[in-house]
Amino acid sequence: MKISFTYYTNVGKVRKNNEDALLVMDEIISEESLDECEEGQQEGQEFLFVVADGMGGHEKGEVASRIVLESMKSNKDKAYENIEEVLNKAKKELDKYAKENPSAFNMGCAVAGIVIRKDKAKVFNVGDCRVYRFINNRLIRLTKDHSMVEKLVSEGVIDENQVRTHPKRNILTSAIMADLSEHITEIYVNEIDILDGDTFLICSDGVWDELENEEIKEALLEQNQREVSGQDCSLLDKMSETPQRDNFSFIILKVED
Repeated sequence: MKISFTYYTNVGKVRKNNEDALLVMDEIISEESLDECEEGQQEGQEFLFVVADGMGGHEKGEVASRIVLESMKSNKDKAYENIEEVLNKAKKELDKYAKENPSAFNMGCAVAGIVIRKDKAKVFNVGDCRVYRFINNRLIRLTKDHSMVEKLVSEGVIDENQVRTHPKRNILTSAIMADLSEHITEIYVNEIDILDGDTFLICSDGVWDELENEEIKEALLEQNQREVSGQDCSLLDKMSETPQRDNFSFIILKVED
C-alpha cells in the first residue's frame, strides 16, 4: 500500500505560540509555523499519523503535545493492537514530566489520528481534534469530540450549527493530562475498512472551528482533482481566508492500494 500525505501547522494570527504538533510516520513537527504545505509518500503495511493540540498555559502546551507524540512514536509498533495502551503510556510520560517540573501540572493535549495496517485502520481521538473521511464526495466525521458542546448535541439541547458559537465550546470532557490520575478519562476508537479512493483529514479544532463542512469538502475535492505540491494546497487556501484565531494543523492522507 502507498500513502500520499500533505501536512501543515501554523500558529495562526492571534496566538503567540504554536502548541499544535504533528506526527507524520517517524517525523515530529513541533513548535513550528510552516511557510507552506509539506508533502510526501510512503509505502508499507503500517502507518501512523497524529495531530496533537496542546493546552496548559505557561508555555507548556507545546511541551505536552511534543511529549505525547514522542511517546506515541516510541510505541508505534503497539498502536494498532492497543491504541488505548499507547495513549495511556503517553499520559504517564506527561505525569513524569509534571512530577519533575511542578509548574507543568495539568498541562495536556487533545489528539486525533489514524493507524493503518494493511486494509484496516483504527481511528482515534481524545478531546476535540478530529478525523474525517472524504469519499464519494461525502465528508464523514469518524471521531467523537470529548467536549461539553458535543454532549449537548448528543442530548438534543443544541444542534451542530450552534457548536461554533456556544459559550462552552472550549470545555473538554477528556484530554491527555498531566494530572497524576490513573488513566485518560475517555478515549474514542473506531475500526474501519480501508476503501479504494479513501482520503482522510486529521485536524486540530483550529481548522474545523473556522471552516464549514462544505468548505472542507470543497478543499478536499479540489486537492484530489489536481496535482498537489507545497504551493498548491486547497485547504490552506481556505484557511488563509479565515481569522485564524487559534493554532491550526492538518494532515491529509490519500490511500493508493
